Amino acid sequence: RDKILRASILILWLQLEKSDQQQVKQSPQSLIIQEGEISILNCTYENSAFDYFPWYRQYPGEGPAFLIAIHSIVSTKEDGRCTVSFNKSTKQFSLTITASQPGDSATYFCAASAQCSAGTCSLYPNLQLRLQPNPAV
Repeated sequence: RDKILRASILILWLQLEKSDQQQVKQSPQSLIIQEGEISILNCTYENSAFDYFPWYRQYPGEGPAFLIAIHSIVSTKEDGRCTVSFNKSTKQFSLTITASQPGDSATYFCAASAQCSAGTCSLYPNLQLRLQPNPAV
């Protein structure tokens, strides 16, 4: 009997001061697949200055943990069963998990930032991050 996996997706909003907003949007909002299938999570962004795109995974009762990231100069990056793809012309990036397993069931976050160097990223001064949970999960 096939096991069903569920990955709840939250939307990560990057909110700037002075009501100027740059946002990162995720889809689908939730994903249910069978064990062994491929999971694909997509994100779009609006600010063309973004050049670093990390993904985070959060298990129930824990904080988000870094999973994988890609820089804008690379189109794909693979780490184990996780592959992140980046398309600058469509302002999209995606996370693909091959051969999905029950342990992959979690909440996944995508993010985007600019001016990254040596593992430190900053978008603008006074940047505030706010997580908006999907109320219909």
